Amino acid sequence: MNKYETIIIINPNADTETVDKITTELQNMITGDGTGGVITKLENWGKRKLAYDIKRNKEGIYVLLDYETDPKIIQRIERYCILSEPIIKHMTVRAEDIPEPRTKEITKPIFDEDEDDFTQVDFKDYDEDEEDIDYDDDEEDNEDDEDDEEDS
Repeated sequence: MNKYETIIIINPNADTETVDKITTELQNMITGDGTGGVITKLENWGKRKLAYDIKRNKEGIYVLLDYETDPKIIQRIERYCILSEPIIKHMTVRAEDIPEPRTKEITKPIFDEDEDDFTQVDFKDYDEDEEDIDYDDDEEDNEDDEDDEEDS
């Protein structure tokens, strides 16, 4: 038996009875019929805003299922989700393919109160450039080039 995770988005206009009916039917498919499947997590996330419109809906009721079952049952679950009208979107993945979330320690940088980090930064002062660029020379060269073109 493999571990799977299925997330289902149900039409936001569906009542709680419809949502309960869908979840119980999915539970029966996984655990019933002597398949030996086990549901490890069943969460109803409620109504949430969708990232984009799906079948002209801006919201959907999310239901998450984590379970262990035989791979043959996945075909039945997928077929049920496709044929069920209140389900507007679904996705099933193998949970073994999902990496564990990394825990990242967030630490604040430690600064010495005696040292001022801003004094250590070298700022270039553009007013003290050694080379002075004279833009007036370029304009005179362009005028000379225009006069040469008119003479030709």
